[in-house]
Amino acid sequence: MSEPYDPYLPRGGSSSNPSGEPARGQGNAKTAAIQAQFDDMVAILRENIIKVAERGERLDSLGETGGFASVREGLGSLQDKADKLAVSVEEFRRGANKVRKNMW
Repeated sequence: MSEPYDPYLPRGGSSSNPSGEPARGQGNAKTAAIQAQFDDMVAILRENIIKVAERGERLDSLGETGGFASVREGLGSLQDKADKLAVSVEEFRRGANKVRKNMW
């Protein structure tokens, strides 16, 4: 009697042929190529996850040493400048509308 199918448990054989069935020519070559691409992608994803974790640790250490506070201050001044620019744009728009209406 055979065991029930579980996609998470290999049934013997190599990683490119987890079912243990005999090779079927070109179909198996395509499967092996796709498996190799998948393995490469998994390796890249793992590297990216490690890099993100390391970056998070560096950001946390910046926040603890106070270096992150200067970044926050810089963002605050950028926000102030953006607000002032938005007000200036609105004033310019109103002035341009007045000029346009007077020219008509």
